[in-house]
Amino acid sequence: MSCCGPPTILSERRDTLVSKCEIPIIDLGHMGTERCPQKGVLKQVASKLVRALSEKGAAFLVNHGIPECKIKAAYRAFDTFCELPKESRAKFERVPPCDHGYILPEADQYSSEEKESRHEFIVTSIDDALPDEDVPSFRVAVNELTRDFKQLSAMLLTALSIGIDQPPDYFVNKHANILDEGNESALRMMYYPPSCLDKGSTKYGPCCDIGTFTLFAQDAEGGLEIQAPHSQRWGHVGHLPGAILVNSGECLAKWTSQKLSPLKHRVVVPENCRRGRHSIGFFVYPDENVVIDPLDIKIPIPIEEPVICRMQKKKRGVLNAYHHLQRRFRETYAS
Repeated sequence: MSCCGPPTILSERRDTLVSKCEIPIIDLGHMGTERCPQKGVLKQVASKLVRALSEKGAAFLVNHGIPECKIKAAYRAFDTFCELPKESRAKFERVPPCDHGYILPEADQYSSEEKESRHEFIVTSIDDALPDEDVPSFRVAVNELTRDFKQLSAMLLTALSIGIDQPPDYFVNKHANILDEGNESALRMMYYPPSCLDKGSTKYGPCCDIGTFTLFAQDAEGGLEIQAPHSQRWGHVGHLPGAILVNSGECLAKWTSQKLSPLKHRVVVPENCRRGRHSIGFFVYPDENVVIDPLDIKIPIPIEEPVICRMQKKKRGVLNAYHHLQRRFRETYAS
């Protein structure tokens, strides 16, 4: 059976943000390519993207150019890796301060509130160690996805620049070394084993991503919940077959003077499913030597912005991307 066949859609008892149309859907069809973008379409996408991130913190991307079969191939390759004996998997274990590598479930310490472990493989460079002998399909799947995610990221960086009235290459130039030396961007493959926890229990989070934005794909098992900017309500995202979720991160929030706030999210045990859950995140960070200088931009936000005290204003000054990312990495992986 082809992995590009129609996806299995699971019925859900409760409403989701997808079913209630509460997450904007942005069609990237006819945008052109990174080298030859269609300016008219790109401008429309830019306006919709900035509005979506300012109001909701996230948007679904459709017709983005990444076939579903490539996502599923990565899921299968990672499943095969997770089935290897522990000693075989340990050969590729992440060794700090390097971020590349496999994180054993018992070593996963992303959040003090996390109640359940997960398998994770972080790819910061396709030239680093991958399980070629044990899982020959692993490198092929990673190479395909990283290339496609980089191309999609470049188009979104261009759209974001246009959407906040900056030159089209404003953000692209500040992210020139994605998945290369001097940049902390990463592809992260994650697998949550079948859960024995009660439905609704937190498996991961809550947290905000620390980079510019994240591209996120998940299977039909669900479990992802988000909290929109200026809201205290958690919403269950649900599954939109073939779509990729984009959400804003802390670096983009600093660049836009908090006009595009970082999206808080978490993973909970789904209501109707006890099977494992797969997801892939492409975390886009600026180059380490880039200075994050807050821009004076105006984005209409329908909800009144919270009052910022003087101490908070001091934290909004110019910040080097390397210093911000390293500080947040230390906080994230602290034991």
